Amino acid sequence: MKTIKIDKNSRIKLDEFNYILEYKVPKGDFRGKKMIGFKWELGGYFPTMEVLAQDYVSNAPLRLKSSITTLKEVVSIIQSAEKKITKLIKGN
Repeated sequence: MKTIKIDKNSRIKLDEFNYILEYKVPKGDFRGKKMIGFKWELGGYFPTMEVLAQDYVSNAPLRLKSSITTLKEVVSIIQSAEKKITKLIKGN
């Protein structure tokens, strides 16, 4: 199975039949406030890269750890996600 990194907290895995989106999440082991472990959590199975990219971009605001208080912040987060996918597709 091949892996393509989107950013430090998300990646795409390729198998014969699917594009698999995964997100890095805390494993649940904490010392004080610092995470000491992580695991990759399934974000979904997708039939095409296009559908995966749409899901990644449209759900970007939901993955944020901090609170979102304005529509401007939502738009900014979505634009950032779009830039990451565009950069990945162009191979930069």
